[in-house]
Amino acid sequence: SCISLCDFQSGEVLQNLTAEQVDYVWQLFDDAHIHALDGEDFGDECCDQFHFEVDYRDPGGRSRVAGSSEVLPQPLKVAVGTLMGMASGTLPVIVDFDTNPLTWPRDPFQIEEAEVSGNTLGLRLSYGGGCTSHDNKVVSWGGWMESFPVQVRLFISHEDFDDPCDAWITRDLEFDLIPLKLAYQDSYGVSEPGKTTLILLLEDPQLASPQGARFLEYRF
Repeated sequence: SCISLCDFQSGEVLQNLTAEQVDYVWQLFDDAHIHALDGEDFGDECCDQFHFEVDYRDPGGRSRVAGSSEVLPQPLKVAVGTLMGMASGTLPVIVDFDTNPLTWPRDPFQIEEAEVSGNTLGLRLSYGGGCTSHDNKVVSWGGWMESFPVQVRLFISHEDFDDPCDAWITRDLEFDLIPLKLAYQDSYGVSEPGKTTLILLLEDPQLASPQGARFLEYRF
């Protein structure tokens, strides 16, 4: 049976993306030279777990590819995998060093758990609600803190859309850390895989420590 993406209807909104997240996906497809694949079909089984259909347009032209991500060239596989992750709920971390956290939605929530696994930040968040879908984003801001290892600050934006209900909701969320990795490599260069450590200072209002943040280690 169809288990991935096939049950969505035309016109449905899967995610609300920020400009930074759109730029990140666009760059992945641009790096994969997507226009070179115009007209090439990679399969037609809609119920393939890894099936996708992408109609990609930018000022340079238009491309359409469809089928299983397993048979794509590696750069395009990364781009499509990121897009599929967004559709299923894994959004990229937003890197906006000049932003002001006070300009983002900051409705109340609690961090129950936070951990880094590979290139993914996993969060378990709890908050009041139950009548509407809530929007959560992770934003990196303030620039690099020149310690050793380098540190960077993150905060969670939570928009509850004035949810009138008061049930206690707990959600498991995942966020793609690759944009933060790429920003780091732009600043410090690319090193041997697995040899770089970046300390993520994830703001947690529930913590009584002076930093008010959880210290998470991201290695790549």
